[in-house]
Amino acid sequence: MKHKKNLVLTGVIYAIIFAVYNILVFTIFKNYSPVFWISYSFMCIAFVTQILSMMLSFKTADVETIFFGIPLVSLSIYYILAELFVSTTFMVFQIAGVTIATVIQIVIFAAFLVIAIIALMARDTVQDVGEKIRENVQNIKSMLVDVDMLISQCQDAELKSKLRKVSETIKYSDPIKNESVAGVEQRIMQKMHELRVYCESNQIIDAKEACTKMELLFVERNKKLAISK
Repeated sequence: MKHKKNLVLTGVIYAIIFAVYNILVFTIFKNYSPVFWISYSFMCIAFVTQILSMMLSFKTADVETIFFGIPLVSLSIYYILAELFVSTTFMVFQIAGVTIATVIQIVIFAAFLVIAIIALMARDTVQDVGEKIRENVQNIKSMLVDVDMLISQCQDAELKSKLRKVSETIKYSDPIKNESVAGVEQRIMQKMHELRVYCESNQIIDAKEACTKMELLFVERNKKLAISK
């Protein structure tokens, strides 16, 4: 409901600005030559582009999208201000001619589109990376919960100490995930399953060995991540 209300209020703001612009333009200018209509049309395109830029920039609520959407909003504001200046200039000096008015405003619009597309591509790339990191963080947290549960149930002091070390290793492991560590992470998950089975069946020696191997697997994972960065 709040989102819809904000959307409606934003629409009202744009409508007011556009209405004021039209009142000023058609009050000040009386000569409606082709140059005037070309400039007016490009200004209308700039308004629509600004609205679309706002929608694309804030289409989701995650931090990465908003942060990387801000440059697109800024670009759209710069574009609409530049178009306002250029179109107003041509409306004042309509003697400049249709060709010059059209070419200059097309170049400005094309430049904005190219930069806006690059900004969107950069934002989406970072958002994809952020989603992968969040997914891996969730997996790490799930594994950490499993180990902490095993610690609380463990009666052997030495095994409990090893489990605490595994817990610390998992807690401070790098949340980044890429193809270079995919195989290692599969082995970690398999070893985690084995550790759980050993602890639940009270196979203390096997559980200790599994803890040691998990430590080594995380060392291998961290080294491969460091090399791949």
